[in-house]
Amino acid sequence: MKTKESKIAYHPPITKFWEDEGYFIIPGVFHKGEIGTYRLFEQMTPKMTQDKLSEFYEQEKPKGNPYPTGAPLIWAIAKKAYELEDPNSKTSKKLRKFIQTGFQRYPNTLTSVIYSPSGKDRIVHNHRTSDEYFIDAHVVGPNDWINEIPDKNILEKLLGTSNIKQINDVSQWINKTNIRIWRLNSKPKTKDERVAGFGAYDWLDLNCYRDPLRECPAFRVLRVD
Repeated sequence: MKTKESKIAYHPPITKFWEDEGYFIIPGVFHKGEIGTYRLFEQMTPKMTQDKLSEFYEQEKPKGNPYPTGAPLIWAIAKKAYELEDPNSKTSKKLRKFIQTGFQRYPNTLTSVIYSPSGKDRIVHNHRTSDEYFIDAHVVGPNDWINEIPDKNILEKLLGTSNIKQINDVSQWINKTNIRIWRLNSKPKTKDERVAGFGAYDWLDLNCYRDPLRECPAFRVLRVD
């Protein structure tokens, strides 16, 4: 259900310098039990591994600068952008196109999955940062469209919501497709750590099996209230 309690805004760059880039302002974002207003910046990070992304987070966030995110926060921002969309607004159209183009670059996030040989696996959000937190869950399972997987509650652990219709509505808004999950299909013989990231072409990916050494860009955000 879409809401109109507030609007998405766009702050254009005044100059061409990195320090003065354009950004979108998205109010009412629900993340980790709190509602906040976030800026989503038009320049993504350079391509880097997740470990380098963690270093970037630790360098920039304490300065009050934009920083990369875990999967739940970027999804929460995309979800709220969808809910606040005004089809007649150039800003809404611009933001949707930016998120779609960003997902087409296969962005990294600060979410990782440590697949365990036995018992539960471990989801790590804000990987190797001072804001790191963990969720133990059974992540191993089939690759499939999210509405077809048997363990839909895993989406709550990875994205912050297990509402299948809502997730696919956001995916359709971004990419005109539903979303698929990719992950380890059976228990590994030894611990296997992977990065969770996104992708968007023939479908929208929630990829929980990305090589930690893979260099990809990432979205940059800043909470402002």
